[in-house]
Amino acid sequence: MCEVPVSIVEKHYTPVKALKRLRQARRLDSIEQKAVEIVEELKNEAGIPWSAIGISGSVSVKLHTERSDLDPVVYGESSCRKAYDALSMLLGDSESRFKPYSADELKVLFDFRSKDTVMPLEDFLTVETRKAFQGKFMGTDYFVRFVKDFAEIDEKYGDVVYRNCGYARIKAKVSDASEALFTPCVYLLEDVEVLEGAKHVQVEQVASFRGRFCMQAKNGEWIVAQGKVEKVADRRVGRDYYRLLLGNSSNDYMILSGF
Repeated sequence: MCEVPVSIVEKHYTPVKALKRLRQARRLDSIEQKAVEIVEELKNEAGIPWSAIGISGSVSVKLHTERSDLDPVVYGESSCRKAYDALSMLLGDSESRFKPYSADELKVLFDFRSKDTVMPLEDFLTVETRKAFQGKFMGTDYFVRFVKDFAEIDEKYGDVVYRNCGYARIKAKVSDASEALFTPCVYLLEDVEVLEGAKHVQVEQVASFRGRFCMQAKNGEWIVAQGKVEKVADRRVGRDYYRLLLGNSSNDYMILSGF
């Protein structure tokens, strides 16, 4: 198993506490100062409480360099949606310190992500230009992650069991992308056709724990996706279904399609 036993965990770093430490610090380096400022500006524009936002990544554990990214985290469904709307507005304001990626910057991002996610450049540019949770803040890359609160999760460990059923490529229409913002992101599907791989299953959803697959498609859009097929046994309601999980392999992808 890849999990670390709780008994040998010495310290638990949390984004909210990391942000509090930075806000109370007397001296900050340039990246730490930007981390505080990006979170403060996002919090104020979105009108969310301090308890709903934090900072993760290398800055939170003091392993950052001057070239490190900024990785805010927003908690709670309502706060997440407010924050995303605020980001969309800030990116559209020419006077804002938040800037969308330029075409050249997106190509650099494409080269980086292509190392572990295969996708044509044209498809990459189509979807990435629509995403407000990434860009530049005062010249530094940022990527905001959105996570539901524990109180909003009605599942405990063992309620749902997952079994590997192979690998597949599918085409489908997105019927519900309301969970696309969050980690994990989920897309409910209709009119699904298995193009390659596990032909014997009916895939009902695409899911991923990778932030790069968030906001990848909208309601009504057609997609082609490739990933691991899992049988999901939901013991709470006694129901089994299949999903396509993205992010375990560099061959996993999800792109828009004209089907």
